[in-house]
Amino acid sequence: MKILLTSALTLCGLFAVPRPGPLAPIQDPKQAAKPREHDPRGDYDVQAYRIDLTVDPELQSIDGHVFVDATALAPDFRKLRLDLAAALELHEVRFVTGKLEDESSVGRTPLKFSRSGDLVDIDLDTALPRGARVCVELHYGGKPTAADDFSGFHWRKTPDGKPWIATSCQDTGSHAWWPSKDSYWHPEDKPQRVLMNIRVPSGLTAVCNGRLLQANRKSDGGQSEFHWVHDYPLETYSVALNIAPYVAVHQELALEGLEEFGGLLGFDYYVIPGHEERAKLQFQDVPKMLAAYSKAFGPFPFPKSKFALVETPYWGMEHSTCVAYGSSFPAWCKANGEKDRYASRNKLYDYILIHESAHEWWGNAVSAADWGDFWIHEGFATYAEGVYLELTESPERAEEFFGAQRKSVSAKSRLYSGRGANSGEAYNGQIYSKGAVVLHTLRQFVADDEAWWRTLRGFNLAFRYKNATTEDFRALLEAETHREWKTFFDEWVYGTGYPKVEGTLAVDGKAIVVEAKCEGSGANGFHLPLDLSWTENGVAARKRVWLEPGPNSLRAECKSAPAAVKTVGLDRLLGRFELEVLR
Repeated sequence: MKILLTSALTLCGLFAVPRPGPLAPIQDPKQAAKPREHDPRGDYDVQAYRIDLTVDPELQSIDGHVFVDATALAPDFRKLRLDLAAALELHEVRFVTGKLEDESSVGRTPLKFSRSGDLVDIDLDTALPRGARVCVELHYGGKPTAADDFSGFHWRKTPDGKPWIATSCQDTGSHAWWPSKDSYWHPEDKPQRVLMNIRVPSGLTAVCNGRLLQANRKSDGGQSEFHWVHDYPLETYSVALNIAPYVAVHQELALEGLEEFGGLLGFDYYVIPGHEERAKLQFQDVPKMLAAYSKAFGPFPFPKSKFALVETPYWGMEHSTCVAYGSSFPAWCKANGEKDRYASRNKLYDYILIHESAHEWWGNAVSAADWGDFWIHEGFATYAEGVYLELTESPERAEEFFGAQRKSVSAKSRLYSGRGANSGEAYNGQIYSKGAVVLHTLRQFVADDEAWWRTLRGFNLAFRYKNATTEDFRALLEAETHREWKTFFDEWVYGTGYPKVEGTLAVDGKAIVVEAKCEGSGANGFHLPLDLSWTENGVAARKRVWLEPGPNSLRAECKSAPAAVKTVGLDRLLGRFELEVLR
């Protein structure tokens, strides 16, 4: 009998991500980044942003004031460098001494500034010591645009011709529409909170991150104002603006771990008129999804804000506490015989709903300290899709998902992109699929589900609202399992490709003999567990042996002549396996 288990063969499998990017040179994570020109953006730490914005859908323009409240990290701090798209105008910069919440202009002093491309350098009147507060206000405006159907500032229309405006700037950077220390280059600097005060024409609703403090509809000049605050750290690409004649629905969901909040989480969804029934049906999946993620990874990370889904004119994005949903409402399509334009991605569930919501735990709560570890966002969120299926349906459905993911992993793929890459350089489709199946493979290596779930939950809770590295995850895994995992991470995360195993299993008296060659599809080899199963006088027996890179000749001794010899669990590992059982 010949067992053929094949995976990781193509780049364009069912769940492959269609936006591949370049692979940066691999580096040892313990080594310092290569010397490069000093970046003044590293000389300060942002504490908070306040965005006051007037949006004019007719002119497709914005005019606003952004406050940047920061702490000097360098001595003799004289220059504040920010990012702002060159196409946007910067009218004035002023130094602010009052509280960020103040509406008055107390203590505002004009400052000189210069621009070079997308960079803004602000000269402070005096040098500030390390630890000093520096707060500036930038008056800016212009006509932000979209780079493509997904990235940028979208000026769209609802089916009945009303304004439908949305942002999505992971690919372009937050500076595409507001001045910031952009996480596109500096993911490690997560502001502690963001305030957003948005003015729009009457009849429209502005939805942003956090909780709604106040909504002044039909204020002066036929404008409505919406005041939001998000009291949690977040990456700047996760700051979002959504504007439309939204229909809003509010619910309270009971979730574990939220006893401080009465055990309830506010769940809101905002959809364009006419889509209320679609959303009502589709979003019935939200309670079980949030319950599954809360059980696996810890309580919902942003209970003071909300969990919200906001319908957008693009496919979707993981904006913290206002997840962009541009999917097809596949449950509605199925129930009403409508064609699902995303049917290939919605075979197991509503992809955008399940994947983007997982980012509330992976990417939004726990963020990469350096974009070389981008897989902490996308790989963990994709793994969470399998967790959702396992906890809400069955382990078999989860294995179906991971099997599809393995088909999307290329022979030369790797997860770690090296230190110092920006978001665009580090991004590639393999961090999704390979990230997910490497985690699933690691779970099989650990072979202790209690330790596995403690590790995942512990990692999320330990680095919640912070930035983490692959080595941080490894350290927690080692603490929970009391085992060393450097070899695994060197081969599967920092290395390339996947293992390829060819060989035979044979019975020799009271032993099982394994002759196998273990190679890597990329530059490095792999150490691999081989779980053997057999019966001895009708009694089931199992043993794990380890394959090393290259030729292997192993002998597993049994108490009596083994029968029904086979391997177990190879179909749950990333790799290509051809092992023939000789009779």
